[in-house]
Amino acid sequence: MTRVLWAVAVAAATALPLQAQSWSAGGAVGPFIFGDMAERTTAIGTETGSGTTRSRLSAATRAGTTVDLTHDLNRRFAVGLEANWVRAPLRIKSSSGDTGVTFDAGHVSLTTFVVPLELRLNPNGTFRFHIMAGPAYALYNVHGRGAAGQTFSLFDGTRGRWGGAAGAGVVWWWSRRFGVEWQAQDIITASPFRAGDLAPSPKGVHIPKPQNGHTTIGIRVRF
Repeated sequence: MTRVLWAVAVAAATALPLQAQSWSAGGAVGPFIFGDMAERTTAIGTETGSGTTRSRLSAATRAGTTVDLTHDLNRRFAVGLEANWVRAPLRIKSSSGDTGVTFDAGHVSLTTFVVPLELRLNPNGTFRFHIMAGPAYALYNVHGRGAAGQTFSLFDGTRGRWGGAAGAGVVWWWSRRFGVEWQAQDIITASPFRAGDLAPSPKGVHIPKPQNGHTTIGIRVRF
């Protein structure tokens, strides 16, 4: 990741000025939190009656990387192209009542592209706050494998899913060209899984839209 940040900084610093520094590039890292990708509710019988057990398929929180290129439309508005990468273990969390257990289920590599429209709330000053929103496209590369006590049958391969993203952040510009940026973003897409991936019958299977969260801190360079 250090090499990526240095590459962005060097490329931006050596580029020729374009329209009075109307372009900027950023590189950042931070925790990527996955939302639920699938749920399954199963009826079970016990000595005292009946009940249900609920299983949720998600992924562990891992550090994700973000790079982007942004073009200022005017003082307040900008449009950009952003890419996020993260790789994390898949987790099946099964619960019944107050008890629960977690199973390993392989891993997922996620690449997400976002085209955000950004609104600068205060276009002047050292600390500049912004909000952003735009369409997103996610590529989920899944490698599933069974684990002890695990009944899901996951697919192996890559599926693309459309969605959207929204977030907010602040940039501390400590010079005309260089700044430090913090941003929090929600990325919601369709799940990469289908009901048939998890069980022969869709009964009891719910496929939600995962709400993935990504909080990052990094550098931003104007050129």
